[in-house]
Amino acid sequence: MYELQRIDVSVVIAAYNCAPFVDRAINSALSQEDVSLEVIVVDDCSTDNSADVIRALAKQDKRVRLVQLEKNGGPSAARNAGIAASRGTWISVLDADDAFLPNRLSRLLVLGELQNADIVADNFVYFDAVAGSTGNPALRSLPREQIIDLHAFLKQARPYAPEADFGLLKPFYRRSFLDRHAISYRTDCRHGEDFLIYTDILRYGGRFVLLREPGYLYTTRSSGLSRTVIDYKGQIQAMDRLSREPDLIADPKTQHLLIERRRALIRLSVERRCANNLLERRYASLVWSALVDRSNADIPLAMLKRIIRKKRRRSAEP
Repeated sequence: MYELQRIDVSVVIAAYNCAPFVDRAINSALSQEDVSLEVIVVDDCSTDNSADVIRALAKQDKRVRLVQLEKNGGPSAARNAGIAASRGTWISVLDADDAFLPNRLSRLLVLGELQNADIVADNFVYFDAVAGSTGNPALRSLPREQIIDLHAFLKQARPYAPEADFGLLKPFYRRSFLDRHAISYRTDCRHGEDFLIYTDILRYGGRFVLLREPGYLYTTRSSGLSRTVIDYKGQIQAMDRLSREPDLIADPKTQHLLIERRRALIRLSVERRCANNLLERRYASLVWSALVDRSNADIPLAMLKRIIRKKRRRSAEP
C-alpha cells in the first residue's frame, strides 16, 4: 500500500492564486526519476481556483496531496503546514511559479546522504516565462561541491554580493534535523523567509552542502507569475530582530555580516524605489529619496545625473 511506502522526499509547495501555472511546478516534481516522493501542495486561502486545479492533479496522481489553510498566512505558514503534513526523510521546497530540472531530487538525495548533510542546495537558472527562455546559471560552476558554514553563507546571502544571493537558493532539508531542533519557518516574515531558516539551521550546527550544478528553474519576477509581495522594510526589521539574538550578539564576525546585509537591503530598496520614480517620471520623489537617504546617496544621485542629462538633451532640441 502507498501509505506504508518509504518516502525519500516530500516536495512542499506553498500555493496562492497560482491556478494558471501551478501545474508546471507539480509536474516537474512528479517527473523526477529514481526517487520515492510525495508532493504536498498547501493552498494558502487562494481567491482563484487554485484548489480546484490542485485537486484535479491529485486525482490523476495519488502522490499529490492538497492541504488547505483556513486563513491566509503567507509562504512561511504554508510551508510549515506542508512540512507538518509530510512524511519524507527529506523535504524539498518548490515555489509554485518555479520548477525542478530533470533528476534534481535524486542528485541531491545521493549527495545529502553521502555528505551526511542536514541541508543541501544547488545552483539555479533564471527562467523568463514571457519569452519562454532560460538564462545562465546564477552561480559559478566551481568548486562543484562546497561546505557552507554560517559566515560563508552570510557573506554571500545579500544583494550586490559577488554571486547571486544565497538566500535565493531553494533548500533540500533533512527532516530529522528540523524536528530535533524544532526549526520551522518564521511566520512573522513573508519575504526573505528562506534566508532566515538557512541561518537558523546553520546556528544549530547544520551541515550545509552546496552543489553548483543547476537543478532549479527560478522564474524571474518580470514574468509576472510571482505572488510574493516585495517587502524590503520587513526584511530589514527581521534582520534587526535576528541580530539581537544572544548567540549572534556574541559573534562579532556574524554581527558584521548581518550589518553588511542590512546595508545591502537598504541600498536595493532605494535603488528600486528610485528606478520606479524615474520610470514614472516622479522626479520630486526621486529627489526626496536622494536627500533623505544619505547612506545610499550614490544610487539616487546616479539617477539624478541621468535626469539632468535627459533634460539637457531636451533643452538643446529645436
